[in-house]
Amino acid sequence: MIGKGLVKGMSITLRRFFDRPNTVEYPEHKIPMTPRFRGGSLVLDSGRCIACGLCAMACPNAVIDLATETGEDKKKRLTAYHFHAGLCLFCNLCLEACPVQALSWSQDYEAACYRREGLSIDCLAAGQRGDTVG
Repeated sequence: MIGKGLVKGMSITLRRFFDRPNTVEYPEHKIPMTPRFRGGSLVLDSGRCIACGLCAMACPNAVIDLATETGEDKKKRLTAYHFHAGLCLFCNLCLEACPVQALSWSQDYEAACYRREGLSIDCLAAGQRGDTVG
């Protein structure tokens, strides 16, 4: 029968036309990321961090720079914590190495910037401001 393929194609088109859309209109609508999302920036909970430095030692690209000081009570405290997102592999080794789960990934996937310096994030300052995005 001539036109059988055309009728079949039009039926599929009409069905898809009235179906729920599978895509969203970005950037007006944003998809929430799953909890397992790796990307964005590193979020440091400075209240939990014990300044052990295991995260920096576990990183294969050395993208975490941290500085510590020892207080009068003989406990280490963070004085600086910088994350260089432009060099990060997002391998998750830093999160796995943290014994107190003080690190997590932000759910922000819009990490583009114009300058390389924009990819260096002061996690300690961002945590104190309450930012989740660097």
